[in-house]
Amino acid sequence: MNIWDSFKIALSSIWNHKIRSILTMLGIIIGVAAVITIVAIGQGTKKQMTDELFSTDKNAIDIYYEYIPPEDDPEMMFWEEPELTSEDVQTLSKVPGVKAVVATNQGWGMMTHNDEQGEMQITGVGAEFFPARDIQVVEGRSLYAADNDGLNRVVLIDTIAREKFFKESENPIGEIINLNDNPYKVVGVYESPLPEQFRNKETGEMLMPRSVISMMFGNREIEQLKVIASDPENISETGRRAAETLTAVKGLENGKYSTNDFEDYERELNTMISLLTLLIGSIAGISLLVGGIGVMNIMLVSVTERTREIGLRKAIGATRRKILLQFLIESITLTSLGGVIGIGLAAIGSILVSEFSPITATVSPLIVLIGVSFSAIIGIIFGLLPANKASKLSPIEALRYE
Repeated sequence: MNIWDSFKIALSSIWNHKIRSILTMLGIIIGVAAVITIVAIGQGTKKQMTDELFSTDKNAIDIYYEYIPPEDDPEMMFWEEPELTSEDVQTLSKVPGVKAVVATNQGWGMMTHNDEQGEMQITGVGAEFFPARDIQVVEGRSLYAADNDGLNRVVLIDTIAREKFFKESENPIGEIINLNDNPYKVVGVYESPLPEQFRNKETGEMLMPRSVISMMFGNREIEQLKVIASDPENISETGRRAAETLTAVKGLENGKYSTNDFEDYERELNTMISLLTLLIGSIAGISLLVGGIGVMNIMLVSVTERTREIGLRKAIGATRRKILLQFLIESITLTSLGGVIGIGLAAIGSILVSEFSPITATVSPLIVLIGVSFSAIIGIIFGLLPANKASKLSPIEALRYE
């Protein structure tokens, strides 16, 4: 009898005792389904927490200049930060892992229009700012690269400034406003990405080309520089790579560009999720243990029921190894079927969790493979004792058994 014949006998035995087999598999089914679902929820929770902690608004990595005094004059305190340019922004945007670069400067100005007046916070940006920060332009257009290169006196106002300085029926696009006694053309209205509590609710905010702010206010063209990682889980590595690239491009000798270290946050997040998944998964694993004991019990009963069959097979030449293999295959088949059903239930459970909760449970192929393999291992471990008992039966005593 080959392995395929043993497998067919195992399926026949399971089919002939359907209710008993289902009840036996129940512990395996529940255990596998619970473990896979918990791991899927853990992975989904980790992804959601990562996205929340390092989302587009929060995963911006600040790049700042760090002065290093020369060795021959360690007490030298007078230094000047290198000036960044649009070319540096282009260079950083090509660094592997960098999704976008946000380069800005700041200014304040008194805006006057339609007899309304208010002090405005102005942020100087480039064309890359809008997709990087997911700025929603509700009227008109965003800034173009040509606006920054050509020192165009154009601005975008946020929705609060639109309500204050323009009538509801008035189209602000193309209107000329007065800012610090200089004319500027409004080309767009945008929704501020800042949380409500941090927004200027009296006069609103304004965006304009950073080159214009540099010219009008005497600021540097780039005062703040941030990069956004395409993969939030690699935020520290991406930031470090960007800082090293900028240091090399600027040819710095007595200084370097650095970033905040997010590795501690990433490590704490991974540890917390892993411990939580391990804790709950261990509890669910008890079901697998109970299910395995149930399989061993049923297989012992099966050995007792089929004592005469075992004696007959031994009498016609079946070896101890073949008897052992047959019962092991039955045990593995029983637990593997339970594992497959458990995986199906886990998939359905993950879909329901994703549908009715904010967490997107993710069942990875690796977890499915582990689930099936673990079920088979349970079958081997808890089927070994009954299989060994069956293989040791004396053919004469087995044939006499009633």
